[in-house]
Amino acid sequence: MTDVQDRNVTDDERDEHNERNGSQVDIVPLDAPGMRSPIEAPDFDELIRPVELKRRRPPLPTIIGTIVAVIAVIAVVVALIVLKPFSAVRASDYSTAAQQTSTMAKQYAATSAAVDDAFKFLYAQGVSYDASKEQTLKAQASKLGKSVDAFADLRAAKDPDVLAAYTVYATQAKHFVRLSENLADSAQPLSAMVTACGKTPSGTMYDADFITNYEQYIATCKAAVEPLDDAKAQVVSEFSSTLGRTLDQMTAIINQMKAIGDPSSYSSSSDQGKQLKDLSSQLVDLDTSYGALNTLQEQLRQSRENADPTALLDKLNVAIQQGYQRNGK
Repeated sequence: MTDVQDRNVTDDERDEHNERNGSQVDIVPLDAPGMRSPIEAPDFDELIRPVELKRRRPPLPTIIGTIVAVIAVIAVVVALIVLKPFSAVRASDYSTAAQQTSTMAKQYAATSAAVDDAFKFLYAQGVSYDASKEQTLKAQASKLGKSVDAFADLRAAKDPDVLAAYTVYATQAKHFVRLSENLADSAQPLSAMVTACGKTPSGTMYDADFITNYEQYIATCKAAVEPLDDAKAQVVSEFSSTLGRTLDQMTAIINQMKAIGDPSSYSSSSDQGKQLKDLSSQLVDLDTSYGALNTLQEQLRQSRENADPTALLDKLNVAIQQGYQRNGK
């Protein structure tokens, strides 16, 4: 009894202690509502019932970026489907290009003829410089340049082979345009040079005014040549430089003859007489008139021939024809 009483007292004390400290545990019967036996299977409907999760909305920049990306993809697809047919070079485009090359050929021929007309004073006696022809040449050269540039805007230029041939041709054609324009700027001073240097003094070293006439000729010719040193056309500036050196050689010979003295004072068999005769021959050989003019004419012809774009235009026409046969269906 004593042990049981002690245990009961102890239990009562423990219960009282738990009540004071709020740690009493309530025991729920197994048959209470909502409770199931530990060995009872769970309700299947509860297991498969969807769990409602909290919805997370993506950030606004992400949404905008996605929309922009979709629009960009759509734009590319539309460009490929809709615009590609319009970027193709068609038969009519090659025909238009062929018409333009015909125009360029005509403009080149007209420009070349304008060069001949503006520089006729170099080739025909009695023809003088005409300022209006110089202006005509400049205007015609400009037309040629514009016709060459216009080809670049044609649809046929989208053909790689046509574009390659055109690029080479355009480089040469524009070189001819610049040459023509630069020659036009040199027409007036060249005309002045022809007038001043066109006729060397006549007579022999025994004439009293032989030395004086040559000195005057050299001074006049040199004054007309110097402005050509700065000519934009290289063929003209090079000719001016060569002619200037020839005039300097003339001056050196005249000075040697003056240093020896009057030819009439020496016999032709004397050393002084022989020297004067040799120097006089050298002076005559230094042709600054007709011989120099012929040299200039040949140099001009060669320069124009080197700048002639006709052969390259023919290659461009071949590329256009091949493009028409290949793509212009």
